[in-house]
Amino acid sequence: MSDTASVPLYEDEAARDEAYRTAQRERRPYLAVEHVDRGYTVIYDLLPAGAELAPPAHAEVRERLQRAIEAIVGDDTYPTTEVSQSVGPSLGNVGPFRREAGARETADVLAQLVLPEENWVEADELAGPSADDLRRN
Repeated sequence: MSDTASVPLYEDEAARDEAYRTAQRERRPYLAVEHVDRGYTVIYDLLPAGAELAPPAHAEVRERLQRAIEAIVGDDTYPTTEVSQSVGPSLGNVGPFRREAGARETADVLAQLVLPEENWVEADELAGPSADDLRRN
C-alpha cells in the first residue's frame, strides 16, 4: 500500500498549475488531490511523462476505482454527494469528495496503479486533452 501522504494536496489554482508545469518540464506523471469549490478531486495525467496506461492496467484502474468509490460512498463516515469519474488511459479525474480523506483513499488506489512505469506504454500524441483542458470543462 502506498503512502497517501505522498500524494500532494493543492489548495489553490496557482499551486496546482505550478505543480502541473513542473511535471511537464520534468516529464513525469501528475497525480494530486486538488481542493476545489465543492470539495476534493483526484487528478492523474500521464501525458507529461509521454505515457498512458497499457490496456490491462487501464481496465484494472477502472475496476478497482469503481470498488473504492462504492466503498467510500457507502460508508456513512464519508459524507458524499455524487462522485463522478472520468478515467482514461492517460488522464483521469475523480470527485468531488466532500472530505479530504475520501479523496486520499482514492488517490492511494490510483497511485498504486497509474504511477508504476511497468503499467505504461508510450502515449499516442493525439490521445486527448491535457489536465488543463479537462479543468476548463
